[in-house]
Amino acid sequence: MNRVLQGWNRVEKFIAGLLALSATSVAFYAVIMRYAFNNPPDWGEEIATYLLIWAVFIIASTLVEERGHVGATILVERFPLKVRRPLAVLNALLALGFCLLIAFFGYKIVSVAHMLDERSLTALRFPLWIPYLAVPAGLTLIIIRYGIRVCRLLFFFDPSQIMEIHEMSREDKHS
Repeated sequence: MNRVLQGWNRVEKFIAGLLALSATSVAFYAVIMRYAFNNPPDWGEEIATYLLIWAVFIIASTLVEERGHVGATILVERFPLKVRRPLAVLNALLALGFCLLIAFFGYKIVSVAHMLDERSLTALRFPLWIPYLAVPAGLTLIIIRYGIRVCRLLFFFDPSQIMEIHEMSREDKHS
């Protein structure tokens, strides 16, 4: 299972990096066209924004796996290990529920945008359901990650999962 997750992390990081590189290239092209040739493309900023949105929502899943999101560890680390585990489960379940709710409504918005054939206002007339899809797609990846976390905490518990949080926060204080 760990090898699959490591592969998943690598794929997500590669895709997010490729999207960010593409966004940077499009933005660079737009800047060159604006200042060197006085002919800026009206779609450059739009496409760069869409690419970055997709990159952020894809990499957010890896951040869940690596516990890279901001957390309220100052309160949790005060409790003994026996209390931290149920708190970690509760936290993961609350995050899972929130992500399920947002993903559900996100898919509904994508469906309506697709049905109405909403398009951007630039000359590109880009179909807006594609950038809208980044939210529910990214949250679906996050939901899977939180599901894995809950399963690990409930059925394959390793105390280092909880101690890791305490050690990371302790290192932050000393740096």
